[in-house]
Amino acid sequence: MHEITTELTLAAPVDRIWELLTDCPLYPQWNPLFPRAAGRLETGGRLEIQVKLPGMEPFTITPEVVSAEAPSCVCWRHTLLFAGLFSWRYCFELEASAAEQVSFIQRSTFGGVLAPLFTLALGALLKEGLAELNRAVKRWGEKGNVRCLKC
Repeated sequence: MHEITTELTLAAPVDRIWELLTDCPLYPQWNPLFPRAAGRLETGGRLEIQVKLPGMEPFTITPEVVSAEAPSCVCWRHTLLFAGLFSWRYCFELEASAAEQVSFIQRSTFGGVLAPLFTLALGALLKEGLAELNRAVKRWGEKGNVRCLKC
């Protein structure tokens, strides 16, 4: 298994960050890594997610939601043909440390025989994409009212 992890502390309540991260129709307005997402964001649900790695054309994946527990985590897993060939598990976790402070943790884990090749070829781009997403969550999550994105 190959894993890329990021962590960021935000000056915002956990509910605000949860709302931002789980409102998929808002993604085109703020999310640079996943600029489009649709589907059921619940355990067992299927998603259609557009992935935009820096310097690459966007591509679409259709992962299954393996865990969704409000307001703490969402994990999905995408497989290429079958899990033994290639799988990508992405999770975000929110850990409230105070009323107005939350840790935002992203984990991307790769498995299967193609995982080392993917990590070698695209690992640096994914790290950059996760960093861009961190900056966007900080910018929009700490801004105040997520509903302003809906206007």
